[in-house]
Amino acid sequence: MSSIRQQARTLVVDVALMVIAGFAPAILMGLLGWTDGVNIAILSGLAVFIACMGGTGWRTGLVITLPFALFAGLADWAAPNPWLAAAVLATAAFLRGYAAKAGMHDALIMTVIALGFFVASPVPADTPIASPLYVALVALVASLWATFVIFLLRNRLHVHQHTGLDSGRVLAYSLVLALLVGIATWFVVDLDLGHTGGWIILTILVVFQPSLGDGFRKAAYRAAGTVLGFVIAVLVGAVVTNSGLLYLIGTIFLMVAFILMLQARPYWLYATVLTPAIVLLESAGTTVDEVAEQRLGATLIGVTVTVLVMLALAPFTKVLSEGSSA
Repeated sequence: MSSIRQQARTLVVDVALMVIAGFAPAILMGLLGWTDGVNIAILSGLAVFIACMGGTGWRTGLVITLPFALFAGLADWAAPNPWLAAAVLATAAFLRGYAAKAGMHDALIMTVIALGFFVASPVPADTPIASPLYVALVALVASLWATFVIFLLRNRLHVHQHTGLDSGRVLAYSLVLALLVGIATWFVVDLDLGHTGGWIILTILVVFQPSLGDGFRKAAYRAAGTVLGFVIAVLVGAVVTNSGLLYLIGTIFLMVAFILMLQARPYWLYATVLTPAIVLLESAGTTVDEVAEQRLGATLIGVTVTVLVMLALAPFTKVLSEGSSA
């Protein structure tokens, strides 16, 4: 029983930590009326929080905070131009992939996902200062805050052990990931896909793994979890019509999803719970069915593209076909 209590206490601390580190700056900006910066602060805070939790604690935050903020500003600056946007995201994806040399690629995944959404849905041009500088400053403040919170609680957090991959596999993985993300970003910006495009980039980053075998499994889990989550979201939307209650239910789903992530539960289960969370939280101003369909479509497009690329690589790229050693 004491072990169960300890696990429950750890989960409560982790979730509270996530809310404080990831959402506090965004909540403050919302209260102050700086609504343009809310999504930037949420994505940035969560990106660095996840990097710290999956990496080496607050030290990871110190290392990546400034580069991440610079990339955030660059992403906003490049957003109107498909070629520039593709170059910025491809560079960020390559660096994230190369972190596999130290076993840190999973910890840094949210940093590139956040950049994908910055490119796909740039902030309006009526910010108090130039929008790239505005995005960079908000990302910097939110990232520093997340790092500071992790630092304050450094003695309570578990330090993860990381196993790096060999140089050949890391280089091949990084180059292909950069190419995939760069091409996807070009289409997202050129076709003006908006938030839906951000989900396509996210799916590619999640599915494509240093080992093709792991990638195929991740693709199956991602597709299955999203379809199940789509059904759950539609059922909730059919029963609940009040927007405030939808936000509350979506927030509960989000908390459960992060608990599953922190517990390293099966990925399909995490995707199943995360999907209705995002759909319900984004349903303001539209319908749950519409948001659910957009998310499902974006996910299936991302999965399909990535699987086709992996199938094309499989006969020629032995170094990526071996099982993961991480």
